[in-house]
Amino acid sequence: MLTDPQTITIDGTAISMPLVSSQGTTSLYRSADGLHRLKVSYTESKNNTRYLLRYEEDAVAADPISSLNQKVTAAVYLVIDQPTFGIDDARLVKVITGMKTWLNTGSGLLVERVLGNEH
Repeated sequence: MLTDPQTITIDGTAISMPLVSSQGTTSLYRSADGLHRLKVSYTESKNNTRYLLRYEEDAVAADPISSLNQKVTAAVYLVIDQPTFGIDDARLVKVITGMKTWLNTGSGLLVERVLGNEH
């Protein structure tokens, strides 16, 4: 089990999310104000194990059409499918590290370009 609480730092602000639920292979963490959530889970099948790390953040914003304030949610998640044999944890750590580096390279961060609808 991961340490409690889990903390994510976004734009220099540390967000603490204590464990609020743990059942079977799924744990949920939530900030005191409820605006930030983290889900960590895994499922196993005959051929692989699928890991999910999902961060969600809520905000209240004016709808550009109606001008009414609405709660909106953004989510960022990583799914890892690991076969039961042939690709070990150490290799997957290297692959994930490579992906993180790739997202933060290029003329302008690649992730910013993707969010600008480039593909």
